[in-house]
Amino acid sequence: MAVPLSWKVGGAVAAVVAAALAWHGVSLYLAARHADELTMDVARNAELEAQQARAQAQQRSAQLAATLQRQREDLANTYRQVSEDAAQYHAEQLQREERQRQEALRIKASYRLGPDQRCADGIVINRKGSSFTQAIGNTGAPIKCSGDTAEEPLR
Repeated sequence: MAVPLSWKVGGAVAAVVAAALAWHGVSLYLAARHADELTMDVARNAELEAQQARAQAQQRSAQLAATLQRQREDLANTYRQVSEDAAQYHAEQLQREERQRQEALRIKASYRLGPDQRCADGIVINRKGSSFTQAIGNTGAPIKCSGDTAEEPLR
């Protein structure tokens, strides 16, 4: 049986249309698949970058925490050292003041008349046994006195 030419042309056109539609469907499928792969790649890359950023942030945070801890320890050591130095300085200052006080007492005592000395008419008199002599100062002049205190050191 012979198929008319219009049916043949119609079948060929239908076959071409079906092939075009099939090609278009396959193209859309491949494009969607490619877009999904690109989306998954972008998502994977974004997750990797996020993980790297978190790791870097944790590392930086750990570094900052370690630096802060070192600074706190250094500051505590500095405070401790300053406190120790201040305590040592205070102790030395007290020792100096005590030495100065002792020296002042010693000097003051060197101006006091001894048991064998007397102040008579404003002059220090030394008594040895039954003899009396004037106390002579560094300049060769008699040492002046008032009460039980001389104007120059006696010892």
